[in-house]
Parts: sequence; C-alpha cells; structure tokens
Amino acid sequence: MLLSRDDVQRIANLGFKEDFFAVESKGFKVLRNRDGRCVFHDGDKCTIYPDRPLGCKLYPVIFDENVNHPVKDKLCPFRAEFPLPFKVRQESSKAYLKLMGERQADNEK
Repeated sequence: MLLSRDDVQRIANLGFKEDFFAVESKGFKVLRNRDGRCVFHDGDKCTIYPDRPLGCKLYPVIFDENVNHPVKDKLCPFRAEFPLPFKVRQESSKAYLKLMGERQADNEK
C-alpha cells in the first residue's frame, strides 16, 4: 500500500518508528509487510484502523495507471460487494495525483 507524507506522519504520531512500518519502493513509501500481510494486521484485523492510510480506506478501489482511472482491484475477492461511486473515484484520483506529486518533488531534491 502506497503511503503519502500525511499517512506516514499520522502513523508516526501514533508512536511507531517509520522504519517499522514503511519501506521505499520505486520512489514511493509503502507499508511494510511481514508474513504476507501488513505489519498492522494482527491476523484478525487492522490494529490502526481509525488511522489507516488513505489507500486502505479507499480499498478495494485502486488507481489503474494502464487505463488512467480508478477501478476495483481484481485481486480483492469481495470487490463485487463494494460500489464505485463518483466520490470514491474522485478521492482515488486525488490520492494518486498527490502521491505522484510527492514522488516528483522528492526526485527534484
């Protein structure tokens, strides 16, 4: 899961060190996985659910760069149970643009 600067700060404010929950991947910060799941998933639930990253809040909606718009993740077995309203598509697009802008700004440093 990609992390915005706001996501990283919010999770760090909970008392977690960034290197515990985030790694670099292709110019982005992403949630660290352990044993095939997010470090914040205890096998039953998300342990930071109220403060989870925006991408987790929007999931199973993801931004598909191949078609240049938000879609439901084909890997989610429950995708048919979730609607894809305009507001969610709009939030996903904004999140994608924000992440791309942050990566570009970091690359220009």
